[in-house]
Order: sequence, then C-alpha cells, then structure tokens
Amino acid sequence: MESQPAIRRQPNVRLRFYIGSVLFVAVLLLVTYYIDTAKYPVDPNLEPELDKAIDAYENLNNLLITLGTGILGAMGFLLTSRPKEHYRPRDLWPAGISAVFVGISLYFGYLSYQNVQFVLMNSIGTLDTQIVEWPKALHFYSLLAGVFFFADFVIQHLSKAD
Repeated sequence: MESQPAIRRQPNVRLRFYIGSVLFVAVLLLVTYYIDTAKYPVDPNLEPELDKAIDAYENLNNLLITLGTGILGAMGFLLTSRPKEHYRPRDLWPAGISAVFVGISLYFGYLSYQNVQFVLMNSIGTLDTQIVEWPKALHFYSLLAGVFFFADFVIQHLSKAD
C-alpha cells in the first residue's frame, strides 16, 4: 500500500474545506431568507419594545466582538507557539486574510453601535432601519469570513504537526 505524501493531500483537503464552506454559507443564507420572509402572528401596528430590542442588539454585538478578539488571540498563539519553525509566506495568507476580515468585523461592530446611538438620539423608535441593519449584517458576515480563513489556517497548522 502506497501512501500519498502530505503535500498532495493538502490541496484536496483545502479544496474540500472551501467547497464545504461555500455550501454551508449558501445554506445559511437560504435559512436566513426563509426566516426573514416568514409571516409572524404579530400585529404590525403594535409598537415594538425598543428596550428589549436594544438589549438583544447589544448582547449580539458583544458576543461578536468577543468572538472576533478571541480569533485574533488564537491566531497570535498559533503564530508564536512554534518558535523554532517558521511559516512560509504562502502558509500565512489565510491567517492574514482572517485578521483583515476580523478587523473589518470589529470596525462594523463599532459603526453599528454608533448607529444605534444615532437612532436613540433622534428618537426613531425602531432598530429595523437600514442604518442599523447593514452594519449589523456586515459585522456578522465579515466575522464569518474571518472564521473560515482562520479554520483554513488551523487546518494547515495541524497538518504540519503530523
């Protein structure tokens, strides 16, 4: 039985990872679309409870920021945990792209928080506006992209540990 070298197996694993990631995101987008377009048995003329919406929004924002900073910390740990071995530049591009996406996510988290403050100061009365929804969505999806590239970097890191 002849075993394949690790170099030949790695592109197949990465290709399967990226195909699986794209399919996963597509399924998430379909589920999100289904949930967002579903009819709910709520009278649209009722005034929403803004305080509860703001609390939920702040909790989501805090969670995403915590996950983003955790990814940056884990990436720093992986990059500094092997002092004798150095990564080749082509092995570092997923880590770099992940760091950029996580940084973008943190920026949109800040922008989103500022926009919620704008909504409150101008007495708009709802968080269901474009000024709040777009940064919130970009905050989440840029973090999701950062997680996928971080996972690719971890797969590479673990394949070198063998």
